[in-house]
Amino acid sequence: MPQNSQYRKAEDIVAKIKRILGDFPGYRALHADGRLYKGTFRANEAARRYTRAVHLQGAEMPVTVRFSKGGGDPYAHFGSTVGMATRFYLDDGRVTNLIMLSQKLFIANSIDQFVGLLDAGLPAEPGGPPNLAGLKTFLAANPNSARVFQMRAESPAPVSFAHTEFNSVHCFRWVSAEHVETLARCHWVPVAGIKGQPPADLKEENVDILYAELEERLAREPVHFDLVLELAEPGDPVDDATALWPEGRRRVVIGRMTLTAPASEKDTGDPVMNHDPTVLTDGIEPTDDPILQIRRGVYEVSAASRSGGWRGGCPFGGGEKR
Repeated sequence: MPQNSQYRKAEDIVAKIKRILGDFPGYRALHADGRLYKGTFRANEAARRYTRAVHLQGAEMPVTVRFSKGGGDPYAHFGSTVGMATRFYLDDGRVTNLIMLSQKLFIANSIDQFVGLLDAGLPAEPGGPPNLAGLKTFLAANPNSARVFQMRAESPAPVSFAHTEFNSVHCFRWVSAEHVETLARCHWVPVAGIKGQPPADLKEENVDILYAELEERLAREPVHFDLVLELAEPGDPVDDATALWPEGRRRVVIGRMTLTAPASEKDTGDPVMNHDPTVLTDGIEPTDDPILQIRRGVYEVSAASRSGGWRGGCPFGGGEKR
């Protein structure tokens, strides 16, 4: 896929998301409300069979995780979609990111389909509600998106971040030291077990309930997640973020993360924490998934918008409303 596809329509996409979900200066266009937590990660021996990536060779390394609400309104209640953005801090000063959702799939499988979905949902007038009739017409004509929306509507809401499985909606190419390539999706699986609740019950709670619960939990004990690879088989769609793979695909645990305490952008030395999922390191490569490709441009536009970019101060400015 051409390199400039990473920036195709990025400004247009961010502007339309804000028109639909609201424009909240200083916040991300999506997953606007989030909090950072710190801990460590250590890969196990199985990881080296699949990748030569330096952070997956067995040494313990620092990580941060940004848990977040779905949506663009930082003041809204939690819903059934939450996010988990993990940053690994490499010994040479670089970082690499791993971005996941509590949902298994994205809502479009191409840039044009995503823009079409946004166009369908644009309010009839500034500040108005999303165009539900337009969305209904779009989904009728795009059954892959309709299936994802239906799946999300039927999914339970979290009771705790510590009891939520998170999923990479994108497939990546994992390359070993022997140059063997494996196509796989990633999952963070909570060691404490998976639990959920009806979304309506969560909306009855305080808007920060999942953060408060996690911080109370961390004050008592660490929270652990296993990093799991789901291995593709021949014929599985590897560049379609709206397509599930068949049940029963082999899963391999390749490491464990331990979260220990809250953190902040100030702690990391990075006032923006732009969790671009294409910030990778040797041994993990992107596929030709067009939604994965466009995310770099969208994340950069959103980061510059909320922080003032270079005009806001040191790289991408300051402030912690993220």
